[in-house]
Amino acid sequence: MISTSSQKDGSQKGSKMKGKALGEVLLERNIITETELKLALGRQRVEKGKYLGQILFEMGVPQDEINKALDSFYIRKRIGEILIDQKVITPEQLEGALEKQRELRKEGVRKPLAALLVELGYIHESGYLKALSKFFNMPIVFLKDFLPTVALQKLVGERYAQRNLVVVLENSFRMIKLALAEPTFYIMEDLKKSLPIGKRIEFYVANPYDIQTCLKKFAPFTRLR
Repeated sequence: MISTSSQKDGSQKGSKMKGKALGEVLLERNIITETELKLALGRQRVEKGKYLGQILFEMGVPQDEINKALDSFYIRKRIGEILIDQKVITPEQLEGALEKQRELRKEGVRKPLAALLVELGYIHESGYLKALSKFFNMPIVFLKDFLPTVALQKLVGERYAQRNLVVVLENSFRMIKLALAEPTFYIMEDLKKSLPIGKRIEFYVANPYDIQTCLKKFAPFTRLR
């Protein structure tokens, strides 16, 4: 059974300004109407801690359009800022992790900040997932009872799924839903290019352990084919 988190963490400081900027961009692009923006801003005042992008996605605005607006106008919060907003880490811990990340890069090792923060013991897996969720405007999905099928997984291929930790949740006439354990813009763009044209694609973030467990459940079916 698949369920998404309400993601009620986050800071209101600065979010109104950034929310209005995002709303204005989407209005200019005719992605939303003024009525929809007013409704979303009204929900944001009531649903404390939610970013406007999350609310608009819940209202049915395409995830891809929201992310394009955030990136095009440089109004996306960084993962570190989100974690400080949530009071999960301190500014000092963030700076320490960034310094560690710079040292690793000098050695030719690239590691996502959120994953590094987990390794350093500054955050737990739940904080990691929430940060990724807010950064990518991607709901959290829980896969405890979800069993992937050959029909679904063939969309991305077994090797690709194993290497990038991808589970296909749904493939309907109009939409494809994918769960990622370690989302990156590169992987998301790669998947968009390889999937059928004309379908709406939605990404979800899931615990890496849950993704690996799902793929292990799936493996016996592929060996029987």
